[in-house]
Amino acid sequence: MNTSIKNAVNVSTLESIVEAMKKIEEKKVLKLVNYAIREGAAQAQIIEAIQRGLDQIGHFFEEGKYGVTDLMMAGIIFEEVLKLPSLKLINEESEEPIGRILLCTIERDLHDIGKSIFKSAALMSNFEIIDMGINVTAQEILNETINRKPDIIAISSILAEGVRYIKEVNEKLVTAGIRDQVKIIVGGLSTHRQAIEYTGVDAFANDVYEGVKQCKIWVNEGGEAN
Repeated sequence: MNTSIKNAVNVSTLESIVEAMKKIEEKKVLKLVNYAIREGAAQAQIIEAIQRGLDQIGHFFEEGKYGVTDLMMAGIIFEEVLKLPSLKLINEESEEPIGRILLCTIERDLHDIGKSIFKSAALMSNFEIIDMGINVTAQEILNETINRKPDIIAISSILAEGVRYIKEVNEKLVTAGIRDQVKIIVGGLSTHRQAIEYTGVDAFANDVYEGVKQCKIWVNEGGEAN
């Protein structure tokens, strides 16, 4: 097949994945992903298409068009996609992890989608992940940071009220005298530059790959917080 034609087919299939994901059509998403794999679409292209669909779902949730059940279903579809052998993201080689990330969704937030995507991308980049789950308090993050000594704390927050709980995480780490020993990165619909300045964390990411890239920069620099 001519390369330009093949690439065009891939683009069409990837856009169809975005649309199916946006509409939370499980069987159609899986069928299209398998088709994209047969077409030769890159792993990163397929995951990016899934993420674009998930971003739309997140916006629909914010607008009240989707509910918590829809978010949960979208997360299940994403997990099903990751189970496909051709999309397995976990690095199973016995390499030394490049860094340790403490990962969670912040207090009062029950959304798991963004965290799951970030976790998969970070594992693919050979990070060790400590997944604390959802609805995690600032005190729990502090306790785990003291016990596990991560290089980076990655926090997901979709709800607007999450900003104040993220600020509390930063304050507790400062009070404990360990803030300079760890970096904090946040992501989600509730996060933007102004919110990050308010919370005192080190960075925010518009998407998971940007977030993982920033984490890799930090560990390559030695992981010291500024």
